[in-house]
Amino acid sequence: MRTPFRSSVCALAILAGMGGLAFEPPLLRNVTSEFGSGRIAIGSVRAPLWSAALAQSADTFTLENVTLAIGSTTYRAKQIGFSGVSSPRADIEAIFDGQATTPMAERLKRLNAKQIVIPELVVEQKLAGFAQRTIYRNIVASNVTQGRIATIAAETAMQEITQKSGVDTFTQGPSTIAELDLAAMARLYLEKATSPNEPLTKIYGDFSISDAVLTGSNGSVARIAKITGRDFTARPTEDSWSGTLSLLTALSETDKVAKEDQGRLASSLADLLSAMNIGFVEASGIDITDRTKDGGNVRINRAAYTSASNGQPADMRIEGMLFTADDGQAKIDTISFTGFSFEPTLNGLRALRSKPLEEFDATTLRSLVPTIGTVRISGLAIEARGKAEKNKKPDPIKASVEEIELTADKPMNGVATNVRFGIKHYAMALPAGSKEEGIKDLLDLGYKDIDLSFLISSAWDEARNQIEIRDLFFDGKDIGQVSLRGTLGNVSKDVFHADTAVASVALLAAKAKSVELFIENKGLFDRYIAKEAKDQKTKPEAVRRNYGMAAAVLVPSLIGNSQKAQLLSQTIAKFIAKPGRLTIKAQAKDPAGLSVVELAAQTEPAAVLDKLDISAKAE
Repeated sequence: MRTPFRSSVCALAILAGMGGLAFEPPLLRNVTSEFGSGRIAIGSVRAPLWSAALAQSADTFTLENVTLAIGSTTYRAKQIGFSGVSSPRADIEAIFDGQATTPMAERLKRLNAKQIVIPELVVEQKLAGFAQRTIYRNIVASNVTQGRIATIAAETAMQEITQKSGVDTFTQGPSTIAELDLAAMARLYLEKATSPNEPLTKIYGDFSISDAVLTGSNGSVARIAKITGRDFTARPTEDSWSGTLSLLTALSETDKVAKEDQGRLASSLADLLSAMNIGFVEASGIDITDRTKDGGNVRINRAAYTSASNGQPADMRIEGMLFTADDGQAKIDTISFTGFSFEPTLNGLRALRSKPLEEFDATTLRSLVPTIGTVRISGLAIEARGKAEKNKKPDPIKASVEEIELTADKPMNGVATNVRFGIKHYAMALPAGSKEEGIKDLLDLGYKDIDLSFLISSAWDEARNQIEIRDLFFDGKDIGQVSLRGTLGNVSKDVFHADTAVASVALLAAKAKSVELFIENKGLFDRYIAKEAKDQKTKPEAVRRNYGMAAAVLVPSLIGNSQKAQLLSQTIAKFIAKPGRLTIKAQAKDPAGLSVVELAAQTEPAAVLDKLDISAKAE
């Protein structure tokens, strides 16, 4: 009987030992710690029995009922498990020590662990008329070294946004973040900037979110298959991020912001926005369904943003857009924004501090104008269903544009000095029988469709103090082409002065130096002559001859009978008689040009011609 008894005792001892290893007694209870505008509370800290027996270290422990409050945001977790912890126990306890004088960022730098697991994290934020509650599930942070997490992943997330209009919900599938720097993040939220121009610090590297779905209170749904990005950088603000957010929260809860707080609000918001940057972010597979009465569907293949770096301008683009609705659809291949910058706006607002908005003068407002850069829209196609008429099916209205471009950059006192705007190949079938002015005229000339392009381009040359009109251009298929170029000299930077009186005086000192006009007939003149001949019941040749003779008489009567006037009148008459190409060039004899005042003072066109070198040619 001794052997079975001893075996039973050994078995019980083994089971007791295993139970002891699994048992997690509390090492600490009701731990609270305050730091700056934040507060952390922990219900208990538990460790396995074998680890608790080791007074100096515990490589595995669990935090229970954890609450972290920073400003208007509260984080709650029932359990946070740490494993593979290699930091000394004193360094771990210092993180939660409310009496510690070492900044939280420095304390987090001492955290080293193989893994941190949070089964559920609840984040709540409340503002005036707005509440947000987010639940993250199964968060796993791996390989934490000196407060830096190599990778952190969440299985799912669900968010509810409650506001006056109703409750919006947001869900997402798996998400990951790489190279998350806990210490740098703590410094952002808890510490104030050491200088106004403190450099941005990398907070995390690559990140991704899958299967994001936003459902509005009205039933509208937006889906994004994938969101990826990299290189989020930031810096502390003047009041720390938590302090700035607390200020914005407090002011948002007032019905009317006091005058003395208006500038402070604008400055703080600008400080926060300028304190962050993301290197690259991309969203793909975007599908939006609008459930409102006149709603439709929007599909976007890709949307991406790349920040300015290494001499390359900022770039944002949207690709593969399709809008569909009951009354038609629209397609856009690409919308891009390149070289834009809100830095002037943010820097200007930061400098205002406590200045009330009503005290903003013209100079201040000019300083807040952002740089537009270049906006380009390509591959635009629209198809709309016309209004149905009795017993007649409406014809669809179709229009397309190959490219639309707007450039406005190189600002001087908030005014762009390099401007370019153009539309390339705007094409549309003209609706038959239209009574609209302009369209009816084209129909009367025999046009069934149009294909138009135009361009306006000018730039200020600061070194030469002149504005160059590079292109004032129009081209129409089977219509013709018109191009105008010129140079305006003696244009100083005072032309862009915020004081309109100073700018007006400076503009009056400008001088016209040269101009070049080019006209090419590609069918408009022939169609017009044919229509006039038909209306007058005569032949086109007779109409051409009459118009040519009229020009030969009318032009000299307007500009005089000088040799230059005769050259112009004969060239114009020749072009009208046989429309082909017409080129007219005029250059001021004075290299400095003709001033605006001088031109306005001339009562006779002939006096102006005497101050110009003119050439004209009709082909």
